Amino acid sequence: MSSVIKVNACVYSRIGYNRDYNTNSFYINGKFTSEQHIENVQASMENRGLEYLFAVADNMVCDYPEQDINVSILKEIGRFHEKITVSGGDINSKIEDLESRVNETDRLITSFLEMNKVPEALPEWNLGFSGLLLSEGKLVALTSGNSRIFMMRDGRFRPLASDTSRAKREIDNRVLENEEENETDIVLPGEEDKGSAIVSDVYDIAEGDTFVLLSNGLYETLGEEKIEDILALRSDSTYIAYRLVDEAMKRKTEGDLTALVVQVEKVVSNQGKSKKSTPRIQPKQDVKTRVERLNKAPAITYKYNRRKTNKYQSSILIGMVFITVAILFGIIFLIISSLINTGKENLTSPTPTPPSISATSTPGEDILPTDSSTETADPAETETPTPTPTPQAGTDIKNHVVKKGDSISSIARSYYGDTSLVDQLCKYNNISDPNKIIQGQVIKIPPKDVLKAQ
Repeated sequence: MSSVIKVNACVYSRIGYNRDYNTNSFYINGKFTSEQHIENVQASMENRGLEYLFAVADNMVCDYPEQDINVSILKEIGRFHEKITVSGGDINSKIEDLESRVNETDRLITSFLEMNKVPEALPEWNLGFSGLLLSEGKLVALTSGNSRIFMMRDGRFRPLASDTSRAKREIDNRVLENEEENETDIVLPGEEDKGSAIVSDVYDIAEGDTFVLLSNGLYETLGEEKIEDILALRSDSTYIAYRLVDEAMKRKTEGDLTALVVQVEKVVSNQGKSKKSTPRIQPKQDVKTRVERLNKAPAITYKYNRRKTNKYQSSILIGMVFITVAILFGIIFLIISSLINTGKENLTSPTPTPPSISATSTPGEDILPTDSSTETADPAETETPTPTPTPQAGTDIKNHVVKKGDSISSIARSYYGDTSLVDQLCKYNNISDPNKIIQGQVIKIPPKDVLKAQ
């Protein structure tokens, strides 16, 4: 029964220290492939489908143009993927075909290295391949050489297609040979050495399964325990792949670093039922050990929706713009109100006007006193002698009380309409400095002829 599988996958590949070029390559379901010589690369995928193929290889590309030799495991994987997509078949036949292609490519590259007398100490001999096939709601893994593949299910970490699987398979083969009692040493065609590829058992796919395909350089740098701690983080495939490569880059490495992480988000059969794995009850001691390991791990990161974050950021930005515009309008309104109030105060306040001189006597009247004025004079004034030299003009002398802002010039202009009598007015009032009059001081204002005559 076929099942629809929803997965997300991410790969990080970086060149190691003191390396000329990156010898790792990867294959993500035909959507992303990477040949050698790409120093740093990252790719991710999220999709729903019935079948997926993932692979990571190390030194599995051999290219000698002068000898017309070009062998690439990625090309073989591409042909294999196209074949199973068109023709189909069960998962066992598919993995057998993939195993034969990997072994054949491994033998070809090894023979080319021997033919060109490449020293075994060089990194070209470190061949490695790890592949993962998800099909028909089942999974199977394959490894060759130094590459590794691990699975995390329900908090349990385990390797797939490891040396223990090879040992188990060899034991089963020997038991079968003993039962058949095949004593002949003749090797028939098709029964040659199948190569170094190791195939895991076939398992059912469960929601929440996480797989990681590693190059030998990354595995040797981090170790199995550190890989388990990072894989146990409740995060997406992108973060886990990045953390694996980033932690390895902080240490001394001897090879290139590649990590391909695959997560199964959902498995739906044709009837629409989801298959979920049964939770495993862990012993108390196992839980305690895992908690201690997680305490040493960095903080757990969770998935987040970038679209929602961008939406919130846009709302905050728009709100800040509106608030800023409102504050600016408020400041402008306050400034305009202040200017209007100042103008109103200036219009309503009276401006100081000089006193009118119409109340003063005319010069004709001040020249000679009339007889009537003498007759109507107060008897007390006629009997008491006045200190002024012209007692007949005593009635025409006015008193001016100095106010704020007054000066001798303004006073002379107010009463005489002329500032030429400033000195005579100062002399008449015994003022030595016209600039030193004070507020409240009384200034005597005699007629103009009196000032001119003194």
